[in-house]
Amino acid sequence: MKIKQLDLRAWQVIRQADFEDLSDFVVIAGPNGVGKTKVKEALVYVFQNSGNPPPGGRVILQATSEGEKSAWGAPEITLPSSQLWSFIGRNTKRLKTESRLIQIDSNRAVESINFQQLNFTSIGDPEGEEVGYGWGFNPVRGRFQEICNTLHRLKSREVASIYSAYESSSRASPSGAVSVTRLDDPIQKYVKLFGELLYPKQMEPIGLTSTTIQFKDEDGQIRQFSDLSSGEREVVILAFDILTQNPDDCVVLIDEPEVHLHPELTFRLITALKSIGQRNQFFLFTHSPDIIGHALDTGVHFIRPKSRVPTGNQVVRVDDSNLAGLKAIPNIRDTVGMITVGKRLLFVEGNAGSIDRNVFATLAKASHVGLAIVPSESCTNINNMALMSETLERGVFGLSLRMIRDRDGLTEQQIETFTAKSVGRLMFLPYYHIENAFLSGAAIATVAKKILLGDAPSQHEIETKLLELARAQLHFAATTYVKSEIYFEAGNFDVSPVVNVNEADVAQIATAMNASATRLIEQYKSNFSTSEIEKRLVSWRFRLEQSILSGWSEEAQQLFIGKRMLAELQIWLFKNKQIRLWEHVINSQDESCIRACHKLREMLTAVDKDS
Repeated sequence: MKIKQLDLRAWQVIRQADFEDLSDFVVIAGPNGVGKTKVKEALVYVFQNSGNPPPGGRVILQATSEGEKSAWGAPEITLPSSQLWSFIGRNTKRLKTESRLIQIDSNRAVESINFQQLNFTSIGDPEGEEVGYGWGFNPVRGRFQEICNTLHRLKSREVASIYSAYESSSRASPSGAVSVTRLDDPIQKYVKLFGELLYPKQMEPIGLTSTTIQFKDEDGQIRQFSDLSSGEREVVILAFDILTQNPDDCVVLIDEPEVHLHPELTFRLITALKSIGQRNQFFLFTHSPDIIGHALDTGVHFIRPKSRVPTGNQVVRVDDSNLAGLKAIPNIRDTVGMITVGKRLLFVEGNAGSIDRNVFATLAKASHVGLAIVPSESCTNINNMALMSETLERGVFGLSLRMIRDRDGLTEQQIETFTAKSVGRLMFLPYYHIENAFLSGAAIATVAKKILLGDAPSQHEIETKLLELARAQLHFAATTYVKSEIYFEAGNFDVSPVVNVNEADVAQIATAMNASATRLIEQYKSNFSTSEIEKRLVSWRFRLEQSILSGWSEEAQQLFIGKRMLAELQIWLFKNKQIRLWEHVINSQDESCIRACHKLREMLTAVDKDS
C-alpha cells in the first residue's frame, strides 16, 4: 500500500498541510519547527488508531498488491475504513513484513551490541515467529538489539539444522557415508549489504560463538561494531532494521536519515534501502540540503512556516516542473536544498573557490551571521536572479533572497535601475571589485610587517606603490569604464514597432520594426561616435587622475580596477610566494585590517537583519 494523499488541519504546530500526488519516494523538508516530525507522527497516528486519521484530517490509501485490493474491495480507500483495519490489524512474521507501517525514529544511537547466549532450545525458529502489529512502531534502539539477536539465532539455527541432518543420516546409515546438504547462509545478505554501505570495510561472518558484529577494516584488522564511527553505526542500524523486516507493500518512515552522516554515506544508505523489498513507499523527514537537492526528480514537499503563509496550504511540492522558470540559478539542486531547510542565502559572484565567496563566508562566520554564501558564477546570473527572485520567494519557498555583486564600472543610474527592479534584493559593493577593499595602505603595511618582518615596506612606501600602479592603469581603467557604459546602453536595443500590431499585416510590422531599429542605430552612431567616445574617455581619465592627485585616497581605492592592482601589489611585495594578501587582512585582528573590511561587514549585517 502507499499513501496517495494526506491532508492535515490544526494538527499540532501545523495549521494546514495538504500532501498530494505522493510518489514512492517522498521527501518532507522545511526549516526546524515547521512540523516535519508532526507529519510523521500524524502517519503513525493513523496506523496506531485503527486506521483513523488525525482529527480534521484526511488520508487516501492506494493498494499496491492484489491482496490489498481484494481485502479493500477497491484499488484505493479513504480513511477511516473498516476494511483497512480488518486487513492490517493482525500479527506479522518477524522476518517478513507486508502491508504495514515501519517507523525509523531519529533516536538511533547504539554504541555497542552483545549477542545473547544461546542453547538449542532458545534458538527457536525466527522465520516462523510472529510479532505484534505495532512492532514496527517501536523505537529503533531497542529493536536493533533484538534484530542482532535474531541474526545470531538464524546462524545458530543453520548450524543446528546441519547437525540435526548429520545425526539423522548417521543413524540411518551407521556404517556408510553420510551426506549433508549445506543450507544457504542466512547471514550472507547482511554481509553483502554491510560491504555495499561501508566499503572497503567488510563484515565478518557470524558464527555460533560470536558475541557481537565484527568487521575487517581496510588494513585487514578485525574490529568490533563499537569501533565504527557514529555515522557508520547508524547506517548499519537503519539498513539491518529494514533488511530484517524484509518489507513488501509497506510505508516506511525515516526521521532525519542524515544524522551523523557524510553525504556520500547518506546516498549509499538510500540506494540500499530502495533495493530492499518490493513496492514500498519511503518517507524521509529531513533538513539535509544534499538529500533534498537530489530528490527533486521524485518531488520534495516543502512545509512553509505559518508566519509566511497565514492562509491556505503550507505545503509546496518542489520538483523539476515548478523549477523550470528558475533554471538561471546556478547549482539549482544544491541551492534549493539549502532554501527548503530555511537557510538564508546570499548569492555572490564567482565559483566555490572565488575570493567573493571566501571573503563573505569568512566574514559571516566570524560575525556569527547565519547566512549561506552561494557562488553564482557570474554577475549575469546575479542580475537574472535579482529580477526573478520575487517569483522564487512568493511562488515556491516564501523565503527572502539577497544578492551582492561588484560595481564593475556601472553608472549610478544603472545601479539605481537594477536596485529598483530587484526591489532592493540586489546590493552593490562600494568598489569596482571586492579586491578593492584590501587596497588599504595601513592594512597592507600591517600584514607585510607580519610576513616580511624587517624587510617589510612602510605604509608610505606601499601607498606610493599603489599610486604608481594606479597611474600605470589610467588608460586601461578609463577604457574599461567607457566600454561598460556602452555595453549597457547598447544592450537596451528596443525595436518595438510604432504601429498597431493588431491591425497591421506582417510586412507593415516588419517595416515599422526596421524603422525603430534604424532610428536607434542612427542615435547610437551619434552617441558612440569617435568624438563622443573620446569625450567619455577624457572624462573618466580626469576623474581617476583627480582621485590620486593628493595621494592614495578612499575614492581611488573605490574606482581603480582592484583585481588587477591587488595581483600586481602581491607580486611586488612577496615576489613569487603564493601568499594571498586578502586572507591575511581578513583574518587579522589589527584595527587597520578590521577597518579595511568594515564596509563588507556592514553589508552582511544589513542582509542578515533584513532576511
